[in-house]
Amino acid sequence: MRFFLIAGEPSGDALGAALMKGLKELHPRVEFTGVGGPLMQAEGMRSQFPMDELSVMGLAEVLPKYRQLKRRIRECADAVLANPPDALITIDSPDFCLRVARLVKEASNVRTIHYVAPTVWAWRSKRAAKKWRWQRRRCAPEVQARGISARPSCRLWWKAPVG
Repeated sequence: MRFFLIAGEPSGDALGAALMKGLKELHPRVEFTGVGGPLMQAEGMRSQFPMDELSVMGLAEVLPKYRQLKRRIRECADAVLANPPDALITIDSPDFCLRVARLVKEASNVRTIHYVAPTVWAWRSKRAAKKWRWQRRRCAPEVQARGISARPSCRLWWKAPVG
């Protein structure tokens, strides 16, 4: 099995590493490519570029890097399309990840999974509905007393009202 994962910030890197660990327990020969930080790389990911390039917030940080971010979105989508994985797994960072997923879904049948979607209450309902049409599955890690579980729980979301 092969997965292309994208995490854009340290919290996503930690969640991605836990997910990768769980997937390796289920399928020891699993391969990972994509974008991740040091924790995901320690679990065996070959990162396309440094994850910290995606760790930007607010207009003051995004505007100077806008062209670079758009190029990185295209690079990720092209990498998925050039060597299709069993699934594209995006982790948090929806402004970057869901743009990649949209490009991939428009051009292929690669499965897309968004791991740890932000709660809809944090978004305007119209924005949430628009963003999520490119992701059929959204997953959340099971939080346990000792931290994040390696086994996620996933739900299939149909076109239900958002809000």
